[in-house]
Amino acid sequence: MQSDTNAGLEFELTKEDEQIMLPGTERKFDYILERINQIITTDSTKVLPVFLHFDGNIQLLDSIISSSGVVPHIFYLPQGEAWPSLEYLIQANRRVIFFISGDVKNSGKTLHYIDDYIFEISANRVNTGTDKNTNRELFMISNFGDLPVSNSTRGNDIKNMVPDYINYLLENWTRYGKKPNFIFVGNNILNFDFIIFQLNSFTWITGTIRASGKTLDKIYWKNPEVSITGGKFCFPYRGGDELTLTPFVPGYRMTPEQIIVTGEMEVPENYHIMARPVELTQGLTASFIFDEKTRNVLAPEKSYTGQNFSFSRDFERGPVLRLPENANVNLGNPDIYGLRNSSFTVCCFVKFSEILEYNDNAVLGNYETEYRRGLHLILRSGHPYFGLWANDYISTEKLEPNVWYHMAWRYIIETGEQAIFLNGRNIGSSNGHPPFSGTADIHLGSALSQGASMRGYIDDLNFWNRPLGAEEITRLALNEEIKVGNEKIPPRDFLNKYGLILGITVLSILVFILVILTFIHKKKEFVNNQKPRVPKKNAANQICLFGNFNAVDNQENDISTQFTPKVKELFLFVLLATLKNKNGASVSIIDAHLWPGLPARKVSNNRAVTLNKLRKILQNLDGIEIVTQNGYLIANLEKSFFCDYVEAFELCQLPGGMNKTQLETFFQLVKKGRFLKGTNWAWLDEIRGYTGNQVIDNLLKLAAYYNNDNDLPKMEALAKRILEYDDLNEEATWLQVWVLRQMHNIHQARFHFESFCTKYQNTLGEKFPMNFEQFNGHFSNLLKMKNGLK
Repeated sequence: MQSDTNAGLEFELTKEDEQIMLPGTERKFDYILERINQIITTDSTKVLPVFLHFDGNIQLLDSIISSSGVVPHIFYLPQGEAWPSLEYLIQANRRVIFFISGDVKNSGKTLHYIDDYIFEISANRVNTGTDKNTNRELFMISNFGDLPVSNSTRGNDIKNMVPDYINYLLENWTRYGKKPNFIFVGNNILNFDFIIFQLNSFTWITGTIRASGKTLDKIYWKNPEVSITGGKFCFPYRGGDELTLTPFVPGYRMTPEQIIVTGEMEVPENYHIMARPVELTQGLTASFIFDEKTRNVLAPEKSYTGQNFSFSRDFERGPVLRLPENANVNLGNPDIYGLRNSSFTVCCFVKFSEILEYNDNAVLGNYETEYRRGLHLILRSGHPYFGLWANDYISTEKLEPNVWYHMAWRYIIETGEQAIFLNGRNIGSSNGHPPFSGTADIHLGSALSQGASMRGYIDDLNFWNRPLGAEEITRLALNEEIKVGNEKIPPRDFLNKYGLILGITVLSILVFILVILTFIHKKKEFVNNQKPRVPKKNAANQICLFGNFNAVDNQENDISTQFTPKVKELFLFVLLATLKNKNGASVSIIDAHLWPGLPARKVSNNRAVTLNKLRKILQNLDGIEIVTQNGYLIANLEKSFFCDYVEAFELCQLPGGMNKTQLETFFQLVKKGRFLKGTNWAWLDEIRGYTGNQVIDNLLKLAAYYNNDNDLPKMEALAKRILEYDDLNEEATWLQVWVLRQMHNIHQARFHFESFCTKYQNTLGEKFPMNFEQFNGHFSNLLKMKNGLK
């Protein structure tokens, strides 16, 4: 250990008579800690990872470690933060890092649970596809000494097989975009001393991919030997070759689109790639709105045939398509929708009046029965199912009858991923599936040679010939309207259809309805023109989520610290879910996100304790409570309670967008800082990205109003706020430069532009493609068209 700077330690531990012991020995865990302390104090440059395998309560281990002499040298990283460099660990003298695996209970202050921090593969078995934890920053290869190799050896002459071992490491380094951090070789460590030198002989191509100021979790790569990585990537480069890396993330465009490395160039220390959202209509091949006819907005002249279908008016969704048993609508050839041999996304709102326990409910499919040719997007015994005939994936979620769901099926051809989304949430996926290749007509409400039918209702059916991003699907689940040009629904000719008498009757009813609607519209217009409230910072009865989390009770006392991390997480999860779908959050989904990996009994107890603490805190606020209903937790809100995010969210849902007064209020709500600043949970990323996009889009709209008022200081304030969300936002940079030019501060305008160009080059690794004059001319014309700026 003292001679090998790259060696680590691995121990099995067991509990015997309230003592932690090395199995089969009389050595206590304390003895191990003493020896570790000796090693680490002897060499001030050694960084020592220690892996412990233990079943039981790790708080006992944690207490023993915390009372040992090694404590001053321990480094612990809170989950969600980035690992520091070895140089930092040495300089800070935090050089011992404990990891733990096994059937463990509770959590500690010194131990990192492996599954939360490390992506692991095993060298003695085939690792097919990719693991859900590929976004973990650290990479472990276990059982490396058991790797099957082609060469025969004598004794322990492992070095004869250097190419076999190194090639295996390079292949997995390339496949997962991570350089191995931990390689387990058992007790045979001296025979593998060649590994580190060989790996360090390669050039590393490292970088990050970011969107809206955060590093993305999941990156797909079009390179055939690469599958899926996290937002931080590292690839080996073999000298003399040309390496081309092409990342993509559904719903985003990349800048730059590719990284090309050749032997002649000097490789940057880090590549920085920016991901920017694409328009939702990009790749849209069909959009059906069932306004008492099967109408595709992209081809309104086309008609569709079928049987037994009809139209109904739903209390929640208005006009919808009704598809009872044995009903269907023929939508035609799959090539129309870009489904064959391609990536695609199909999504819609569905409600099943009956869910078959031992059979299939069909949403969409064809009648072919050959491998890859039989499309069936269905429920099988109530479980969402993505079928391409013997090439299928089924989710563990089970749906309930008479409930509206937003469902999406997404296929990615580069990775063969089939994924299913429910109400904007990914409920499961599987990789390695070849694409759909059927040619027969597809049917709405029928599949599997008419052996499955819908038995329910469907609304807002859309097709894309590309994979939608998770945030795009979330927006659709939140009822975001897809705008296709200036599409308007043509009036219906009631008189010709039903005859003169019926027409007059209907016309009379319409006149009556028009009077009522006029009254409602005036009332709604009055409500929409009211300026939403923005109470003072420390006013009673409010919880604010923009900037730092802040809670004030009904007596004007700051109670923010009463929200412990888990209580705060439960509150936010329920609140945001209620805003999203009005039904709140199901208990099973809450358990999966807030207490993953714990036994069901333990989860139930933790949830009950946390919920009781939350309800006790909320008793000190008026107008908000968490109620349980049909297996869901729902946040009931009344006007006496104020939340800045709730107000901002509701403003973003206004039909036709916000007027100037509402946009100014929106700015007042979001100006305190980024949404839930300093709070990091994986489930929060989608809504945080959605919120960032809403802030940027609406503040640019407000800038157009201020331009008409010639209010330059307010325009500059808007630009600064947008740049806090996205420091490379070109429109906000132009706005800032434009204001300075209007104020005749040309030198400052050039300074801001040059600062932007420097940041652009440092971040993206390439020069900004416009000079000062080109930049002003390009964005001046673009924003005039987009926002009506002068």
